[in-house]
Amino acid sequence: MDRIRQLLGFRKINFYGNSGGTALGAVYRSMYDSRVDRMWLDSIMSPVGQNAAVTAEVAQYHAGYRRFFEWLAGKDSTYHFGNSPKKVESALKALQTKVGRDKFATFLDPNLEAIPDRWERSAAKLLELQNEGTDKAAPKQKDMKRKSFGFGEMGRNYGFTHDAFMCNASADGRAYSDLVRMRKERQAKYPFSADFNDQPITYCAGWPAGKPWDLKPGKSKLQLSGHKFETVTPYVWAKMMHKKIGGSLLTVTDATHSTMKSKELACGSKLVDFFRDGTSAKGSCPGFPAEQTGPSGPAGNLAGTVKLPNCSASLVRPRAARDEDKALLLTNGHCHPEGRPKPGEVITGQGAPIEGSVLSPAGRELGPVTGRVLYATMTGTDITLAQLDSTYADIRQKYKIEAFPLASTGPVAGQKIKVASSFLESVWSCRAEAVIPTLKEGDYTSTHAIRYAKECDTQPGSSGSAVVDAETRELVAVNSTSNRDGKKCELNNPCEIDETGTTVHQGRGYATQTAAIAACIGSGNTIDLKRQECTLPKP
Repeated sequence: MDRIRQLLGFRKINFYGNSGGTALGAVYRSMYDSRVDRMWLDSIMSPVGQNAAVTAEVAQYHAGYRRFFEWLAGKDSTYHFGNSPKKVESALKALQTKVGRDKFATFLDPNLEAIPDRWERSAAKLLELQNEGTDKAAPKQKDMKRKSFGFGEMGRNYGFTHDAFMCNASADGRAYSDLVRMRKERQAKYPFSADFNDQPITYCAGWPAGKPWDLKPGKSKLQLSGHKFETVTPYVWAKMMHKKIGGSLLTVTDATHSTMKSKELACGSKLVDFFRDGTSAKGSCPGFPAEQTGPSGPAGNLAGTVKLPNCSASLVRPRAARDEDKALLLTNGHCHPEGRPKPGEVITGQGAPIEGSVLSPAGRELGPVTGRVLYATMTGTDITLAQLDSTYADIRQKYKIEAFPLASTGPVAGQKIKVASSFLESVWSCRAEAVIPTLKEGDYTSTHAIRYAKECDTQPGSSGSAVVDAETRELVAVNSTSNRDGKKCELNNPCEIDETGTTVHQGRGYATQTAAIAACIGSGNTIDLKRQECTLPKP
């Protein structure tokens, strides 16, 4: 970076870094303080190596869990883990022993301290786990020694850069046996905190090169900012870096990562002021509200839903289907595993493989289902229908989950519905506000789409969610899109078209009806587009 400064002909530089860039900035300023004018670091990396960094992190999370335990104790009549924090902790330790630490850790959100709205979700999952019981021994942690370092690791998340930054900072042990020992010590001291499984061990064990960072204070203008409840670069690291290299520390009271530069952040002007006239920022400032970083919607019953990599989906069962039939999975056309179909395109046949995780009523991932796409289109509708490798009986036996009955008629205006999103672990309740003759979104059009009442404020990630009749649980539609920005007839900003013209309802969500699917299901629970009553678009 200093070579770049020289080539540009600058005597001093201004530097803004976030996340991994904060390590680069801190080291550069420690080496070349006289060549820095102003530097702002946001979402700050730890100034020390892996063991010390992770220990500080899990200690912060563990403190947050104490508040959750107090809340659980006050809800003993609902969750039955004990009527005091001490009893709750004892009960959860027993449950952790029964199911294994790694499995248990997934049910304690590291951000429980930040967003109490998550407490209800975590408590419901823990109660399910308690009631479910297990006869299986907790799985033994596998050794995960690394075999190589270098560019061959680039496919791993943040791989090569992480090694160059963080393994050089790890003066507190590079031998595999030392890292295993230190991890066990952390787990004994902070029994509930997630410890990233093997990552601290597999990243730096055996790292052969470099020397620890030599971080130190300087005289150039330095501003740090940490987000109090984020989990990527936890706030405690910002405090550690502040103590190590000085400067001013601004606390952003939200759970987002690297957002100081965002135009939407309420206190983002402080960044501009700093680089404009050197005004330092101390104390705290509001960040993004909790609803933008916490659960996207209210909790609810997610039984029957399936979580895809970037979308929601659901298990659906036509009325004529038998227990021994292979189950059907329904999501949006634009959630097709190989990308959205083109306008006018209809995909048929035993097509792309698809895989998802079946969710419990509380949203636990019970296990996988796999299958192949039978049908997909975004012409007149927005659906992908896949046939799974498992039968309805298989899924019931393995996961104790029933599919949503597939309705043969669509919802009407005023009907009470629920929108169940597996990906966002949220269930919205509202009424179907209107049936739209034509919904246009870019080059795509849907007919007879459903507009939700405002209470169903579906969010990005809810694509493919089951829309079910609130009384019968029949699946009547699949969540499709919403107009977030108020734009007209563009992608992610659909418009309504009828005999009176074109209308935009900013903030409203839409679903595509699914009643036509039932008439196109033939023998063997497969798509048969040749059936006389089938009206789905054809190739």
